[in-house]
Amino acid sequence: MKRLFLCMVFEKTISQVVNENYVYARALHYLGIDFFESPNIKLKEICRERGLERRQVIKAFYAFDSCNRFSFEELKSYPIELLTEYLKHAHHIFIKEKLPYIVHLVKKWDRAEGLKNLLPEFVEDFIKHIYEEEDTTFQYIEVLCAIKKGSINAPFSLLMDYQGYSLQEEFEEHRNEDEFGAIRSLMSSIDPNNLHDRVLIHEVQAFDREMIYHAEIENNIFFPKAIELESSVNKKIKLLSTLN
Repeated sequence: MKRLFLCMVFEKTISQVVNENYVYARALHYLGIDFFESPNIKLKEICRERGLERRQVIKAFYAFDSCNRFSFEELKSYPIELLTEYLKHAHHIFIKEKLPYIVHLVKKWDRAEGLKNLLPEFVEDFIKHIYEEEDTTFQYIEVLCAIKKGSINAPFSLLMDYQGYSLQEEFEEHRNEDEFGAIRSLMSSIDPNNLHDRVLIHEVQAFDREMIYHAEIENNIFFPKAIELESSVNKKIKLLSTLN
């Protein structure tokens, strides 16, 4: 049924395609087509004009319409090293794909509604937070994993770099954060009047859901595993110091 739809979709205008599934707006953007620039032109005509093959478009629609989430149960079974890589990949998608597209939509939006002021501040703080997490928390986890496996000969000297760092404090900060709150509140007050409004609201809400899901993984799986690992390593170091 879905394949039939994707074959018929080329006879529809860009506006009709996006109205049926807002995710296709991002897929078209990926292919170099902004839905708001040629809303009344048929998809097949745009493809012909841009030299795009139908299979390219269908492949993009499938890819952007697929859900690549892992279940909480799957993630709970992951060792912390693999879970860290999963979180890093999510960070990459946020920074390189989803946020740039939202920023692009806002720049082309005809009613800023305060979002043009709120969004850049959020993006700056969010990227800073991610880099701090990857450069400190994730690096700390790598050191702890190496010590637990016995692949580091001088664990005390390496842990000195993290002397003022507290996983528990980081955990508490994470649980109390709501970085997207102001934007969420602003978008909920907007009454959509056109397709651009609806696509932007959809993308912001989808990003918000992904942020909440990401935070749940960190708060309910990653940090508990990290704190357990830290406790285990501290016991190992204490035992080593006693033996020495």
